[in-house]
Amino acid sequence: MIQLQIYFTIADEASAAFEAMFAEEYVPALKKQKGYQNATLLRIFPPAVAQEIDAAETDFNYQMELSFDTEADRRRWVASPEHTVLWPRAQGMAQQVAWRGYDVVGLGG
Repeated sequence: MIQLQIYFTIADEASAAFEAMFAEEYVPALKKQKGYQNATLLRIFPPAVAQEIDAAETDFNYQMELSFDTEADRRRWVASPEHTVLWPRAQGMAQQVAWRGYDVVGLGG
């Protein structure tokens, strides 16, 4: 299994629309893809909580985690008609975007 982590900086006024787009459009499109495992959208803790737990600083306030059976499956998603519509929308809502890919080498249960 592989996982792609995508980091976003989303303005406060765009947060609700970004979260809705993920839940109502992105995930349903992902579920149609061969090899899709799961997707998670994480929103960073508020600054007071982050400071309280001594969290590392970051410019990103959202993280999207996408899991597929293989990297080839993820690349098919990237080439899909749904991705060509949804990725520009997601990217367009962000002030900053970055990503990393991982091979999953362990799972907790």
